[in-house]
Amino acid sequence: MNSKHHMSPIRIVFLMALLFIVPASVSLAQVLNEQVTVIGAYEPVIPESNKIVINPSASETEVKLPEMTYRIEPVQLKPVLTPETIPSVKLVGEPQKKLYRNYARAGFGNYTSPYLELWANTLRSKTYGLGVHLKHLSSSGEIKDYAIANNSINLIEFQGQRFLDNHTLTGQAGFRRNVVHHYGFKPAEFDIFVTDVNLKQRFNRLNAAFDFKSVYSDKDKLNHRIGLAFNNVSDRFDTRENNIAINGSADKRFELFSFTDYQQLGIETDVSFTGYKDSTLKQNTTLVSVRPFIGTEFEMYAFRLGLDITFKGDTVSKAYLFPFAEAQLRIIDDALTVKAGITGGLKRHGFDELSDLNPFVQSVLPLQYTRERFTFYAMARASAGKHINLSASFKASTIENAYFFVNDFSQEPFNRFTLIYDDADLLAGRFEAEFHTAEKVRVKAFAAFEKWSPKTELHAWHKPASTIGGEAYYNLGDKLIVSAKAKYNAKQYARLENEVGSVSVETLKGYVDLGMGLEYRYTPALSAFLNLNNLLGTRNYIWYNYPGYRFTVMGGLSYSF
Repeated sequence: MNSKHHMSPIRIVFLMALLFIVPASVSLAQVLNEQVTVIGAYEPVIPESNKIVINPSASETEVKLPEMTYRIEPVQLKPVLTPETIPSVKLVGEPQKKLYRNYARAGFGNYTSPYLELWANTLRSKTYGLGVHLKHLSSSGEIKDYAIANNSINLIEFQGQRFLDNHTLTGQAGFRRNVVHHYGFKPAEFDIFVTDVNLKQRFNRLNAAFDFKSVYSDKDKLNHRIGLAFNNVSDRFDTRENNIAINGSADKRFELFSFTDYQQLGIETDVSFTGYKDSTLKQNTTLVSVRPFIGTEFEMYAFRLGLDITFKGDTVSKAYLFPFAEAQLRIIDDALTVKAGITGGLKRHGFDELSDLNPFVQSVLPLQYTRERFTFYAMARASAGKHINLSASFKASTIENAYFFVNDFSQEPFNRFTLIYDDADLLAGRFEAEFHTAEKVRVKAFAAFEKWSPKTELHAWHKPASTIGGEAYYNLGDKLIVSAKAKYNAKQYARLENEVGSVSVETLKGYVDLGMGLEYRYTPALSAFLNLNNLLGTRNYIWYNYPGYRFTVMGGLSYSF
């Protein structure tokens, strides 16, 4: 360190002490003018100090919250959903066809056969529908070697429907008059004289029916239906039968169990009152049937189980029980469905039904009840694409008092039929196949069989074992329509009685019936038609000793207006 005056560190300390020790008066008395410049390293020193330690403390104040009480007021939320309006989709397709109120057909054929038919209906309506149907068809042709075979049919029918919001009311009424002649014998073989009056038979049928049923779109509603029907038939020989039938049903869906989609409870009822009178008997019968059932469905399966309780009341009253069950399997939706079940029942075949099946029956018939002790049935429906429909059915029954038509040999010329009853087993089946393309082509074929096994009788009289047939329809440009049909009835058997009372069997050969129809549409409203039947011209027997006409032809016009 360099300086103008060199002083030792001791001196410097000493001088500083003097400055602090010498009193102020001395310093004032003696004025010392000396400049000292110290050059050296500076070492700062922080003196020790005592800190006051004070920690803040919070003062604890007790706060008491007031006790609060409250309650919840329930308020029902009423949301309002206002969906936006979706514009309707404009469908592009064929326009609706023009409908005509009336349609008439008139024609004439060989065997002196005039024909007239008329339909009159209302047009499209969302609230109601009305219609009238009139028909006349007669023939007075002769069948070689046989008695007078004149026949005719006349009918008038009314029908109407009323469409309500959730129900449909349907009604119909009609009158039908059938005239036939019992021509089933050859006059040359009998030494008797017969006239038109002796052979003529006439059936007058009057009927009316009403039906009221629900058509709910909601499947969980209580579905219901009730119907009332009246039928009256009388013939030329004072046989009359009146029948009043009441039938109804009700069912509702529930969801009581979760293992199936739904459960269905329902009941069906049928009540029938019949009054019958002929020249020897007057009888009133009552038949009441009640069928409660339960059903369910889940996935592709559906089941139905119930009990048929039937009461019969005439000279003797009796009750019958018939359990029934049915199972259905939808293998392919809208394409393949299979159904099978068991059932049974009691039925009275009345004069109205039997004379309609065979108009050559006696006016006095032994009417009995037919009881199906047990019936197993199965059926299947299938669709192959949009153009092919298939169906098949099968039935196996054990029947008590099955009826068969047999010739009445109690009075010559044995040209009328009566009934014979026998217990029997029945196996029956039917198969159908149909191909169609819109309204242009339609082809249908079927095959049916019946195998009867009577307990006592030799054969199932007048029951053909099999029937095979088909029909075709072709529309060529809405101008020419061609139709054809073919049917084969297998052989059947008739029961004959000899003079000594023994029974013999007559075989009625099977036959083929071919028919063809042509229609030419001059305009959409006016057309001409030509129908050809029994093209082979064979003599076919539906009933023993009752041959049908050979080749027949009928032509005429049809008009819509």
